[in-house]
Amino acid sequence: MHTIQTQVKVNKDHVLNLVLPEDITEGTYQIVIVMNPQPDNEHDNDDTPDEIALEGIKEGLKQAISGQTIPLSQMWEGIDV
Repeated sequence: MHTIQTQVKVNKDHVLNLVLPEDITEGTYQIVIVMNPQPDNEHDNDDTPDEIALEGIKEGLKQAISGQTIPLSQMWEGIDV
């Protein structure tokens, strides 16, 4: 089972075009469509969904409370800016 979230456009003839990830193999699938209208001019493909951002914040708080931290001096090690 795959869960895919992507933006699609529906044309005036009610046809929608969808590009699937390459790891989806040829075959027969059952698809469930959840329609969540998006304003054409306000959608930002780089915007992290709220659920994912909140989960990251919760995980960070758990790590901080349990002492799973690193010194600030090591925070940027290995990152080529």
